[in-house]
Amino acid sequence: METTRDMSISEIIMDSQMILANSQQDTNKVLQRLCDAIKKQGETMNGIVEEQTKQKASIDKLEKNTNVICSPFHSKRKRNFNKLCKTRVWQLFNNEKDTPEYILFSHFLFKKIYGDVASHFDLDTWHDISMKNYESEMSMYSQAKEFVTCWTPSDWYIKECIKGMIEQRDNGILKPERCRALTEYLKITNHGEINPFC
Repeated sequence: METTRDMSISEIIMDSQMILANSQQDTNKVLQRLCDAIKKQGETMNGIVEEQTKQKASIDKLEKNTNVICSPFHSKRKRNFNKLCKTRVWQLFNNEKDTPEYILFSHFLFKKIYGDVASHFDLDTWHDISMKNYESEMSMYSQAKEFVTCWTPSDWYIKECIKGMIEQRDNGILKPERCRALTEYLKITNHGEINPFC
């Protein structure tokens, strides 16, 4: 290999230009590889961010669907809500089991209160009462408790129950105890026109 002492000036210049050209090409290749790597890394980051966004949405949905009164975490509050509902129904019967109202409607009202809670809050079932911020006065749980404390069955519902029991009595399938209670109830309420629970 020639040393620079043996090379002419023109050869040295050409050699220098080739070295510079090769260096520039190598530098360009390295820069291109870096740019490609950065671009690929950016695409990977975008994918990660997209995936995190999907996971967050999924977690939020899961939290919304599981942060309800029937979840194990809220079992004590569910028990308390059940007690509140039962207490309200018992209040409607004046805490007496031997009244015609109790004999006729206990079966219906102990279920109806839960159905009305679900309807009032536009839920599939009362088990879906949201427990989000349950300690707040404006939470669905607090509003449901408030609703239950002053709940009464509608006139329409009572009349439909009576109509159904009259039909059962006329067809001979109503139990004798309920037949006697129905007769007494119809006398007391002007043939079912008065809602005794209002």
